[in-house]
Amino acid sequence: MFAAVILFAIALGYVHSQTVLTLPPLPYAYNELEPVLSEHLMRLHHDKHFFTYTNKTNFVLKTMLKDAQNADILKDIVNQPIEVILTRLGELPTNYSLSIRHNGGGYVNHKLFFSLLKKPTATVAENKPTGPLFEALEKSFGSFEKFRDLFSAASVNLFGSGWVWLYIDARTKTLVLNFTANQDNPIMFDKNHFVIMGIDLWEHAYYPVYENRRVEYVENFWRLVNWSVVGERYIESQSRRSDL
Repeated sequence: MFAAVILFAIALGYVHSQTVLTLPPLPYAYNELEPVLSEHLMRLHHDKHFFTYTNKTNFVLKTMLKDAQNADILKDIVNQPIEVILTRLGELPTNYSLSIRHNGGGYVNHKLFFSLLKKPTATVAENKPTGPLFEALEKSFGSFEKFRDLFSAASVNLFGSGWVWLYIDARTKTLVLNFTANQDNPIMFDKNHFVIMGIDLWEHAYYPVYENRRVEYVENFWRLVNWSVVGERYIESQSRRSDL
């Protein structure tokens, strides 16, 4: 009997653990992206903004877990990975879906964004992808330089706060360049969208260094892109099935 109680407690703890998001540490030092992004900006962006999205998402997930009134609707969703939950927002009551959309989206977006950066190169020209990703960009956009120009133009011209994305459509295996507002992520609109890379265009991502000079921030972003990570995500996307 005692063993059964212990096993039940372990199982219960495991279920609850599925809804607890953690704030991943940066994969580099806070000052490693200087002079493109300052240590002050990175501490503010990661330790304050990303931290807040993490906490607010955990709060709403915990509330959903305790919601007996909507238990039948929520029990199948709440213990899923946050990326899966974002594909099922339409199944959630409005009071939950809006909060998960804003804060859960912010969590997923920032987790990806910080993983895509590295110590800056001296110039934009020397930081380029290689291998299958480079070949796919050349095929899809005519050249890597044309892709970079299109991505930059979309980033500079995005009105207000949001993101510009490069993602794979798992059904067609095609590369897509698109944008979203606020903290929306492409998977919210179609679970077959697998994001390869993105740029954060909220002012908190660049204002402490560039103030209103978004053009300069976007130009320097290309010095930071970790093409090894982006390339790995591209390779991973090729094995994604559209029926999952």
